[in-house]
Amino acid sequence: MTMTESQPVNTKFTVSDSDSSATASGSAYHVPPPATSRLNGGTANTKTRSIQAIANTVLTDNRAGKLADGSDSASNKSQVSYVGYTFYKTLLAVMFFFYGMFRYCQLQYNRCKLKIFDILNSPSNTPQLIRQDVVKLAKIPSRLAAILEMKPVGDVGGGLHGLLNDASEVVCWTISAGVKHLTLYDHDGAMQRNIDQFRNEVYEHLSMYYGPDNVPNYAVKIPHYNQVFYNRKDSPVPTDKHTKVAIEVSILSNRDGRQTIVDLTRTMAELCSAGDLEVGDITVDLVDSELKQLVGPEPDLLLYFGPALDLQGFPPWHIRLTEFFWEEDNNQVTYSVFIRGLKQYAGCKVNVGK
Repeated sequence: MTMTESQPVNTKFTVSDSDSSATASGSAYHVPPPATSRLNGGTANTKTRSIQAIANTVLTDNRAGKLADGSDSASNKSQVSYVGYTFYKTLLAVMFFFYGMFRYCQLQYNRCKLKIFDILNSPSNTPQLIRQDVVKLAKIPSRLAAILEMKPVGDVGGGLHGLLNDASEVVCWTISAGVKHLTLYDHDGAMQRNIDQFRNEVYEHLSMYYGPDNVPNYAVKIPHYNQVFYNRKDSPVPTDKHTKVAIEVSILSNRDGRQTIVDLTRTMAELCSAGDLEVGDITVDLVDSELKQLVGPEPDLLLYFGPALDLQGFPPWHIRLTEFFWEEDNNQVTYSVFIRGLKQYAGCKVNVGK
């Protein structure tokens, strides 16, 4: 064989071992598996490897178990939350039901009580009976106020006519009780805008109480506009400034409340900036006197003919020492509420500055 002839060259590598040999052809090397002896007693199958393998298997199974437990716990939580939601919703419905039953029974009880009071206290347009009820009282307010509101037109006693009728009734009761000053308040100012109708309505009611020939004189004031009206619209204006009237009625609205205080504050600030008023001259007494001129004096008793006390923007400065009275669940202007308010005022004790 010459050197120019190419012959296939087979190179064999023999890896000698105590128990086995491995052969590789070309560039491919084959690593033989561990010997059986090593599997039986060598390092490849030691107790540590076995424990590690078992531990890995256990850990893997535990992680899978944890995932399964997590999904189960989420499902359990959703079930618990649903059960809790249903429980609390049922509890709320039961509480609402019992409260509704209690409130219904309370409403019926209060209405029955008010009807009984209306029957027991029915003056029947008679000033003498009203006077007899008032004579028994230890004291009566010198200034009385009442908050009225216009009801919807479709309701009984609703609309403008109902409002004026209620206001006229209160005027008649107040005159018969001997109170000289009355303040009527409605939030929207409907009585101020319809002052002529109000005067005529009062005259008609007084005619029913005292008779057409004995109607007492009365004055109606709108402090915000600085206007004073006497008797009904067609009656002559008295020339004597000291004309005696049986009652003086002041008509207020929400414009006479906080907005009046804001206007007074603005006026005082402008006077101070112009140098016409010193800051030290502004005192509580000065503010009180100005507000009395703008709105009127503070009433001793305030009546509200509604189911719950709602001042509706009544002048806040004028109720610092005022006694309040209203009947729960009442929505009518009735004499029983009027006389019960006077009775409460007669039994109260006002400690000014003590």
